[in-house]
Amino acid sequence: MNYEGLLKSSWNFQKDNIVVYAVATLIAFVGSIFIVTIAPLYYGLMNVAVKGARSQPVEINDVFEGFKNGNFVRSWVYMLIYLIVVGIASEIASILGTIVGIIFIFGMPLLVIKGYGGVDAVKETFELVKANPVESLVLYIIMAVLNVIGAIALIIGLLVTVPLSTIFLAKATMEVSGTTALIEDASATTVA
Repeated sequence: MNYEGLLKSSWNFQKDNIVVYAVATLIAFVGSIFIVTIAPLYYGLMNVAVKGARSQPVEINDVFEGFKNGNFVRSWVYMLIYLIVVGIASEIASILGTIVGIIFIFGMPLLVIKGYGGVDAVKETFELVKANPVESLVLYIIMAVLNVIGAIALIIGLLVTVPLSTIFLAKATMEVSGTTALIEDASATTVA
């Protein structure tokens, strides 16, 4: 995987749409104060990133895609599976929480890219990580470093680094899954 090329192309698209990405990220952060909106807003932020990864036009309203066409339920099914597994793993040992984060890294992008339900996204992310363990680890580390830098930059930096790492993740997911086509009718997919 060409990490430098993925980051560069992610940044090039983001900088041309910096306001849209910053506002979408801010909406996702602030909107997540209401617990029920966390999963669909994360889905929506990933939707904005996937569109960016495909060099498609992005709009601020794209962040609300998680509330449409059954995406609310699909995003929560995935998020609940993830939170339960991370919660259990973290109780056993904190390093297990990180390992689970790596194992689940491609899940939310797969919901958007392939229109999967939560269970199918979990199954494929396991397969992708199993087939690409080194790439998954490096991707996780790069994203963590980017977002730590954003947090150090007085939190405002996260308005730049979160969209950048999300576009980067979307591009990497498309590369490892061999997928570029956008699922237009997510409501036709399974919910579980």
